[in-house]
Amino acid sequence: MVNNAGYCGNVAAPYEVGIWPGFRSAAVTYTFDDGCAKQYSVALPMFNEVGFKMTMYPVINWEPNWPALQTAANQGHEIGSHTVTHTNNLNKMAVEKQAAELEKSQEVINSRIMGQKCLTIAYPYCQPLDKTLTAKYYIAARHCQGYIEPNTPKNMYQISSIICGSGGSVKTAADFNARFEKAATQKGWCVFLIHGIDDDGGYSSLSSEALRAGLEYLKAHQDKFWVTTFANTAKYIRERSDVSVAESSHSEDSITLKVTDTLDDAIYNYPLTLRRPLPAGWISAKVSQGGHLADASVVEVDSVKYLMFDVAPDGGDVVLFKN
Repeated sequence: MVNNAGYCGNVAAPYEVGIWPGFRSAAVTYTFDDGCAKQYSVALPMFNEVGFKMTMYPVINWEPNWPALQTAANQGHEIGSHTVTHTNNLNKMAVEKQAAELEKSQEVINSRIMGQKCLTIAYPYCQPLDKTLTAKYYIAARHCQGYIEPNTPKNMYQISSIICGSGGSVKTAADFNARFEKAATQKGWCVFLIHGIDDDGGYSSLSSEALRAGLEYLKAHQDKFWVTTFANTAKYIRERSDVSVAESSHSEDSITLKVTDTLDDAIYNYPLTLRRPLPAGWISAKVSQGGHLADASVVEVDSVKYLMFDVAPDGGDVVLFKN
C-alpha cells in the first residue's frame, strides 16, 4: 500500500523551494500508452538522443514487449500501469474487479521490470477510478481532460493530459510549442498522451517529425522546461508541498539545515531545488548532504545573488560551506 501523508511543510525564511527543479517555469511529461511498435523503435531513441525521460504505460494482457520495456527502464524511463485488460467501463465494474486491475497490473510490472517500482497508472478510456482505491497502489494517476495541470494539482489521481496525434488537439510542432509556452506562463505541468507513431497502427497516430521538433524545442530551452517522467513529477510535487526547511546552526563559514518531510522515504526521494540569498561576505559556496557534495550553483535573479542547490528530504544534514 502506498503511504501518502498529508501536506504539512514549513520552509523558514530566507529559503525558497522551486516550484519546479532549477526554478524552471514548467514541467513537461510525455506518456505513451499501449506499447505501440514505434514507441520503441522511433520515440525511445529520440528521447535518449536529447537526454529526456518518457513514461510508458503497457497493457498486461496485450503481451507487452518486456525486453524492450526493461531496456527503457535501464535507461531511466518510467514503466507504469495501464491495467491488466484495458477494459471499457472499468469504473462501473465491481470494486473487487477494479482493485484486481490495479493490483495485478502493478504486481506483474514489478515482477518483470527490474530497477524501478510501478508507481503510477493511466486510466483506460479516460475513466478515472475512486481516488481512495487507486491511492492504495499508486502515487498518482493520469486522466485526459485536455488542459495544462496546475503546479499543485487539486487531485493527484486525476492529472489532466492532452491527447496528441490525429485524434487529438496536438498534431504539429507549432501545437506542441504553444502548449509548452502556455505551461510556462501558468507555471504548470503539461502532460501529453501519445499512442501511435507514424504508420505503426496505433490509435491517434502522431507524426514523428512533430514529436522530434517538440523535443528539440525543449532541448534548446532546458533552463525553462523540466522534462521528466510522470512519477518524478508527482514525487516532486508531493515533496515540495510537504517539505520543512530549518537552520540548526549558523556560523560565519557554514550553515547547517534540516530538510525533512512526512512522506515515505522509500518512494519520495527526488531532490528538491532550494535557494537562499548568498550570505553576506560569501563570494561562492559548496553544499553537502549526508557528507556528499550536492549539486549547487550561485545564480543572480533581479540583482540578487542566490545559492541554489538540490537536496532530498530526509537525506541527512545539509551543510552550506563558504567557499
